[in-house]
Amino acid sequence: MEVTRFDKNMMAVAFAEAGEHDTAREILKDGKKSKVTVPVPVKNKPYLKTVFFGAISITAYILLFKNEQLVTDTFTMGGWRWVFPVGAAFFFSFIHGAFASNLLSSLGLEAKK
Repeated sequence: MEVTRFDKNMMAVAFAEAGEHDTAREILKDGKKSKVTVPVPVKNKPYLKTVFFGAISITAYILLFKNEQLVTDTFTMGGWRWVFPVGAAFFFSFIHGAFASNLLSSLGLEAKK
């Protein structure tokens, strides 16, 4: 991973603010000798989380579609029961989102930083 000029400046600022002035000067030196490399952290792939949230997601969808009539009758009763469809929407959104996020991380697809 190549460290850009901006990265070097920000590292120097951080060291200077921490009172490490000599280290900050060393980072900012021009020349080949003071090449700064930043180790890339190794992340573990979230395979177990992917399987867990995937199993919950598929189970929830199966239960929803197997009990379609009960869900329809309950969700359309009105009154305070508006909580049921809203809660179900939040539940499915959270579970499916967690599954999708972990799946993409397991595949090595991460957002740019």
